[in-house]
Amino acid sequence: MAGGLAGVGIAVVGGDGRQVMVAQALAKRAAWVRTYGLANVPPDASLFPVASLVEAIEGAGVTVFPIGGVSADGIVGANAGVEIKIGPEFFARLPVSSVVAAGFLPRSLKEAATAHGIKVLEYAERDEIALPNAIPTAEGAIQLAMENTPFTIDGSTCLVLGYGRVARALTKRLAALGARVVVAARNPRQLEEAATAGAPGIALSQLEQEIRKADIVFNTIPAPVLTAGILQKAPPRVLIIDLASAPWGTDFAAAGQRGIKAFPAPGLPGKVAPDTAGKILATHLPGLIEEACARPD
Repeated sequence: MAGGLAGVGIAVVGGDGRQVMVAQALAKRAAWVRTYGLANVPPDASLFPVASLVEAIEGAGVTVFPIGGVSADGIVGANAGVEIKIGPEFFARLPVSSVVAAGFLPRSLKEAATAHGIKVLEYAERDEIALPNAIPTAEGAIQLAMENTPFTIDGSTCLVLGYGRVARALTKRLAALGARVVVAARNPRQLEEAATAGAPGIALSQLEQEIRKADIVFNTIPAPVLTAGILQKAPPRVLIIDLASAPWGTDFAAAGQRGIKAFPAPGLPGKVAPDTAGKILATHLPGLIEEACARPD
């Protein structure tokens, strides 16, 4: 053991194969690592699968939830056939000044954590993790587009909504495959950047006109942009892949009424490139946790 986690006990709760890799990386730095709600944990003298959440967090200085975060109603994703749900009372069980790391937490749980003197680390949007994760997300989105269309990406018109990390990676790869890519965003600087990358940029106010020409729409904006009114202007043949976080940016009911194929695509890195996504987390998350542990109360 070395570094700021020496002597610290850690609970890794929920998740998939990516969290197994995180647990293994943390076990090299911490006093012990207990896992709960995590399948296929390999035999390791420093890893201790346990049978309950209470046992996992007993005396833990750090509790790690998956990059998918905790849902608004407290559900933690798990691949081990158990249901994990936490509420505000969960934080009363943790040692004061301990750290809870999650991709994201709903506001009510963050407030409960603060009220109990618990430090919170939301890591899904940290650049160290989000930037490299944008690549498997973009590749997975293109894979979904190929699987759900009867035509090639080459020659198609792709509309990308937003121009953050994922949209940048996606735009570059779509253009390389021969697509005509149009980016819609609010920020003029983002539109200039997209144009420099070879993708014409339009303001979101022009979306109603541009969507008429689209073959595929990729949304990365977690706000209601593909509304019923906008979807009325979309051709029924269009495919919509929503890459934003919940509550997404697409009115899926309105899309269905128009006969438009539209669906959310959460957690693509773990689905299409679990080894790569796991390595990203295992490489960067332990250091972020060490920083959070060292942060003053």
